[in-house]
Order: sequence, then structure tokens, then C-alpha cells
Amino acid sequence: MFGIKNFKFSRDLWVLLSSIFIIHIAAYLIVPIFPIILKANKSLTASQVGIVIGAGSLFIQLGSIISGLISHRLGNHLTLIVGNLCQAIALIGFGLTNSFHLLIVFSAINGVGTGIFIPTIKAAISYVATEGQRTTAFSLRGVAAHSGTALAGIFIIFTATNRNFFIASIIYLFLMIGSWIFMPRDCGNEPCPTLSLHSYLTIFKDKRFLLFSLVSALIWALHTQLGILLPLRADVVLVNTNPLGIIWTISSVFVIVTQPFISHNILEKKPLSFSMFFGVFFLGIGITLIGFANNFYFLLICSLVFIIGEMFVMPVLDSITSSISDPKLIGVYFSVANFASGVGAAIGNFASGRMIDIYGIKGSFTPWYIIFGFGIFLALLLRHPFVKSLSEKKS
Repeated sequence: MFGIKNFKFSRDLWVLLSSIFIIHIAAYLIVPIFPIILKANKSLTASQVGIVIGAGSLFIQLGSIISGLISHRLGNHLTLIVGNLCQAIALIGFGLTNSFHLLIVFSAINGVGTGIFIPTIKAAISYVATEGQRTTAFSLRGVAAHSGTALAGIFIIFTATNRNFFIASIIYLFLMIGSWIFMPRDCGNEPCPTLSLHSYLTIFKDKRFLLFSLVSALIWALHTQLGILLPLRADVVLVNTNPLGIIWTISSVFVIVTQPFISHNILEKKPLSFSMFFGVFFLGIGITLIGFANNFYFLLICSLVFIIGEMFVMPVLDSITSSISDPKLIGVYFSVANFASGVGAAIGNFASGRMIDIYGIKGSFTPWYIIFGFGIFLALLLRHPFVKSLSEKKS
């Protein structure tokens, strides 16, 4: 269906996709309500909420570096276990403390865990998938992620409290056990090469990849806005925020249904630069519309518009990273790419928190005009011939 039948994935690839499904159940028991819990239950200001969330994004960078250094020594399965352990510890900490400074610490630990997990799982997919399967495999990674998100969103309807932290931490611990038993223990058909810190210096000489990483960071600065702005907007326009999980569920089901079709009929046939331009434009529109939303259905429309953009952008970013990477250093390339996305997300979180503190989440359209302008600028930047060449020329 939707072209998936044309691809026969290995058992290892399905195991990797399953782990993505499970980890998103755990993550999205928290993500839709995290800013609200920080603001309402932990008594933080909007700026402090941005700092706590931004700290996690910032420390993704450290996790990314750790991932690149240890994945080739320990293997993907042990590296993923380390990442899951960090995330489990962080969530337990979130549930136990109301201290602003400790929340920053636990957010940093969670960021390290996320930074370890994401590039490792992406590199593992890239190793296991064949050249012709990669774009579709990364698209199905998105489907797996949103399947977990949809299930978590249903759960949030019934409980959106501090105990979600503890439930999510238990899921991470179970995932650790599953990773130990089922995860592939090498890098495709070859043993993982031993890499050193010098490998990073080699990558930093790759100007083409560095420019792509800069563009990726800007995209992530825009992308991260939904996770903080939509919940905060919902907190002031909805009487009850528990249905907020339904927005993530419906959006995720939308991805599950449409992503394979988009991947097979558009991403694989159109220039990647077209997909990036189209996707970024819709990301910007979706976030801008949040500032005008005054009810549940309008917020849902904002999320769906945003998701359309995400379905075009995210698989392409991963596919380009895989395509322009040196196969012998692919784990490190994904680590540096994740480093860049963490920088972008951190800047985006800090900026949005500060804007909301200054202008408010409701009553001023200034933050939304700023976001709209940034989205248009970024979309036009992607049409620059040199930026387009990054995605259209593969090596």
C-alpha cells in the first residue's frame, strides 16, 4: 500500500523502526503537555520554560558528540541503551523536583540521552537500508514515530499530570531491555570502524556538509516552535487542556496515512530542493496560524498544516545527510548533523520563550509576524542555487 509493498526491509530495519515507535510513545506522553506542566505545576515563567526546554536542545549537542565517539566502539545496541538510560533518569528527575535549576539539569540529561539516541538510530537505519531504500526508510521512520505519538496522545486525554513522567520513564527502561536483546550489534554487513575525535576534525573540513548543517540548524529553529507555542497557546484559549493530546493523535494518524504516499509519489520523484522549499513554507504557515487560533479546531488545523511541512522536510534532511556522508564516517556525520539541529532548536526555544515573555502568548501579533517573516526568509534561502546544489548533487 502507498508503495511500501515495493520494498522488502530486513528484520534489523523493522526492529529499528519498532524502537522508534516505542520511544515516541514515551516522549509524547510528555511533549504536548511539558510547557504547560512547567508553567502551571512547576510555577515557571514563559522565559524559564524556554530555558528549560532550550537546555535540553542545547545538550543534544553533547549527546551527539558522545554518540559519534562511542557508537563505533560499543556498537549501536549499547549506545542506544546508554541514551535510553539518560532519558529515563531525566524523566524521573522531572517528576520529583519543582526546582528551576534542577529542572535545567534534568533537561540537560534528557538532551544528552536524546542526542545519543537520534543520530545512532539514524546511522543504524542508514547502515541497514540499501541505497534505494533510504528515503523510504527514513519516511517510514516518521510513520513509526507518529504512530507512537498518536498512541501517546490518546493516553494524554485520560492523564496529563506529573505522573506522566514516571510512566514514560518505565517505558524507556523496558526499551533498554528490548534494545539489549533485539538491536543489531554491528554496522550493516561490516563491523563498526573505530573512530577518534580526529574524525570530527575531518568532517569540519567538509564545507559542503557544514553549509548543509547551517541550513539544517535554521530549519530546526523554525521546527521547534510548535512544541512550545502550541501548548502555551492552548493553555490560554482552551478551558481544559487534556484534549490537547487529541491534536497530536490526529496529526500523527494523518502522517501515518499520507507519509508513504508522499514519499513514493513526491519525495522519490521530485528534486529534494523542491520538497525542502515546500516543507519549510508550510512549517512557517502552520506556526504563524497558532497566533490567530482561538479554539481547539483552529489549533488542530495549525498542527495539520505544520505536519504537511514536516512530512516533506524531515525525511529529506536525513536522506541528504546520508547521501553526502563518507560511508566510513556516517555515524559521525549524523552526530554532527544532530549537533547542528540541537543548536537550531535551542536558539528557537530560547527565542520563542523570550518573545512570549515580552509580547505574551495572546494579545499581540508581533511574535507571529516575526515567525512568518523568518519562515519566508528560510524558504527563499532554500531556492538559492548553491543551497539547492546541496540536495540535488549526491556523492
